[in-house]
Amino acid sequence: MSQVTRELITLQVGHHANFIGTHWWNLQEASFVYSTATSTDINHDFLFRDGITSHLQETYIPRLVAIDLKGNLHSLPVEGRLYSDYQAEPSTSEAAWDEKVEFIQQLPQEKNEFLKDLEQEDAKFRGVRDEDKDICIDDSKASDDVSPSKKVYDLTKSVKVWSDFLRPHLHPKAIYLIDNLMANTGRASTGTSENIWGFSSGYSTFQREEVEEEIVDRIRCLAESCNSLQGFQILTDIHDGMGGISCGILQHLADEYGSKNSLTFTTSPPHVVPTMEPARRLMQASILQSYREMCQLSSIVVPLNMRKSMLDFEAPCCSYQHLVLKECNAYFTSSVMAAFLDTVSLAYRSRASPLPLANVVDMLTPTGRKVAGGSLSLPLGIKSSQSFVEWLHEEQESSLVSVSAGCTYHLDPVSELLTVRGIPPSKLNRPGPKYASAKSCANAAQLYGDFLQNSSKHPNVRFVAGVEDPLKTTAPFPRIFSPSVTNDGYIDICHKTSVPDVRSTPCLAGLHQSKELGNLLQQLYTSAKKFDVMKVPSLLEEGVDKESWVMLTEDLEEIASNYCSK
Repeated sequence: MSQVTRELITLQVGHHANFIGTHWWNLQEASFVYSTATSTDINHDFLFRDGITSHLQETYIPRLVAIDLKGNLHSLPVEGRLYSDYQAEPSTSEAAWDEKVEFIQQLPQEKNEFLKDLEQEDAKFRGVRDEDKDICIDDSKASDDVSPSKKVYDLTKSVKVWSDFLRPHLHPKAIYLIDNLMANTGRASTGTSENIWGFSSGYSTFQREEVEEEIVDRIRCLAESCNSLQGFQILTDIHDGMGGISCGILQHLADEYGSKNSLTFTTSPPHVVPTMEPARRLMQASILQSYREMCQLSSIVVPLNMRKSMLDFEAPCCSYQHLVLKECNAYFTSSVMAAFLDTVSLAYRSRASPLPLANVVDMLTPTGRKVAGGSLSLPLGIKSSQSFVEWLHEEQESSLVSVSAGCTYHLDPVSELLTVRGIPPSKLNRPGPKYASAKSCANAAQLYGDFLQNSSKHPNVRFVAGVEDPLKTTAPFPRIFSPSVTNDGYIDICHKTSVPDVRSTPCLAGLHQSKELGNLLQQLYTSAKKFDVMKVPSLLEEGVDKESWVMLTEDLEEIASNYCSK
């Protein structure tokens, strides 16, 4: 009997969340297998759905609702391009009157090299013939064209918004843009030029009938298209009003889909560093308010933050031994978080025995602990000359790096979910007597699980998943790898190149529950307790008063207290 795929709906809320989400969908599409001669361990039906256009072309698109502010798409139409029919250029001759007509046309946003190549590739697939210079096809050169996934791009300066590097097509209703004027209604003035709106303004915006109706309708349409919906993934900004938007959505999910689980990933962009005190305080307050509400409304909350602090926007970022990251560039830093999401989620979207989302939640939320932490090893760090078992015994201990504000998980570990990918059977072990016990292991997940079972630090519950599919880091994934990383993601100190072209890499990701997460939550509580609302006029303008802040502080104290009990 074939296994039933229990679908998941993904919600992306906020500009930085959409940066991460765009990389994530790109990574998933890069791992598609189009040949029956090639196998894959990934079941993309969990997050993608079939469709058909008005021209009877079959589609396979993300089961997604992406929310942002107007002006954050640039060249991408809000309805996307997948279902849009070709429209001829408007002409003054089509006017319904005989008088002189003045034609005013807004110039389109300039596309970068990747988007132009992608548009050409789409035009070939659809058989479109157009005079537009961006998508016209020269048949004499068609055979010489290189697929965008096989080219090496430098998009460091050309990427301004997340749609500048979006590869998959989206459904016309996938994107919802909130009018800036609407968001400005009730937006607190920080007294600076920094464009920050707070949690309460976001929540009020969601409660506007036209906003709530548009978002809820999109969620309902996706839910109705599912045969066996198991839950929701929410990827959201929390440093501004988008945290309030997300809490409004989570409240709706709790009311209408109470039996479904919600896995919430919260993120704050490391490149946003407020220079003025009012903006900084409003961002801190939004983060505190978001955590208070999301811990109550979500099944589980996972912080995603490159910096080693939730509230210090100038704290150092976590470093990765074999990555070269530009902290001020969202295109770079968001790719790391996407690699984490793409890898750790394989535990519940693999072909062989995927873990139900309800089991993930039960494993990671014992005794009221709603906040779990994430970790990532990118690349895994195996040398070209090493086997996986040799790497485990020699270097594994320090490989995982926190993606949750620098929080570590070694003190009193309770439970963990680990996913290893990209290790083929030939790389598991070497011939010979050394590590002979590992020779009976059929795959990397089994080998890794056995190795951890013999380690000194045992959580109460551990689940190790694995797939042979590596992380496909083809374009438009940024060139973040150090020169010592080979094209297939292994480490070779003799491999030096000025332009690393890493096409794929093994990696490891984890979700953890441990007592050390209590330290992070205790920091949030302590900061909230010291926070003087009366000295932040922008919060008062948003309707936050001293009494409501005291209640928030008490709720954060209760959340943190769950991590103090044995």
